[in-house]
Amino acid sequence: MRKRRQIELFSISFLDLLSGALGAVIILYVAIPKTKPVEIVPRDALAQEKLQNDLTEAKKEIQDLQRKLIDVETKVAVQISSVSAKKTPPTSKSVDLDVGFKFKGQNIVFLIDTSLSMLEEDRMGQVKAGIKMLLTSLPPHFKIEIVQFPFRQRQPFKSMWGNVRETTAFNKMDAFQFIYSLVPNGGTPTREALLFVLKNYEGVSDIVLLTDGAPTFHNSNKKDDIYDILRVARESNTHDVQINCIGVGSDFINDKSSERYQFLSLLAEQTGGFFVGF
Repeated sequence: MRKRRQIELFSISFLDLLSGALGAVIILYVAIPKTKPVEIVPRDALAQEKLQNDLTEAKKEIQDLQRKLIDVETKVAVQISSVSAKKTPPTSKSVDLDVGFKFKGQNIVFLIDTSLSMLEEDRMGQVKAGIKMLLTSLPPHFKIEIVQFPFRQRQPFKSMWGNVRETTAFNKMDAFQFIYSLVPNGGTPTREALLFVLKNYEGVSDIVLLTDGAPTFHNSNKKDDIYDILRVARESNTHDVQINCIGVGSDFINDKSSERYQFLSLLAEQTGGFFVGF
């Protein structure tokens, strides 16, 4: 009789072990949630992000310091105003201030050029500092208004209040905030702004025009006709307002034959106003 072949128990057990292990691997693969691959950020990107965060923090600190500076300037102006208020108002028709400007009366509109060229030589900063100094020296019986031109690209000018108001401590604070917000942009639409003041501010005795360039059309670099502006301003000045001009920038000092210098000097001359350059 033929002998039966003996079955190797070890081989079957080994296969069972492999099958069980494979099944366990499959179960773990299905059961365990898949994770997204870890993104390795380059060192340069990390450094750039840190610099950006530092820059943001620095800007915030600068803004805080600027606000504190405005508060200090306002407090100083209020203190000086309280001292000036005790002085006796001048009785003469023309008014001489300590800053050297001779105004016709006590109702003054400041017409400030905020064109893009005012960024050069920090002209805008110089104007802001000068106007703050002048407003600080004015006693409360004076009345003022500020008009900027242009007002971005939307309109050729923007007024602060729409009327002249007394230079009380509260109104000076408003004026300082308005001056601080001035940002250079656009052309130099002097014609529109000047005629706006002459036609809409009744009782104004003086206009103080501060500008660094020859007049242009609104939203354009095309120069306006200065002699036509002089004619229109003369015809529109029905209340005999004294127009005073302050030229900003080295161009007014270095080139007296320029169109901008001729315009401001003639505009002030035809109304008996003063003209200075700085």
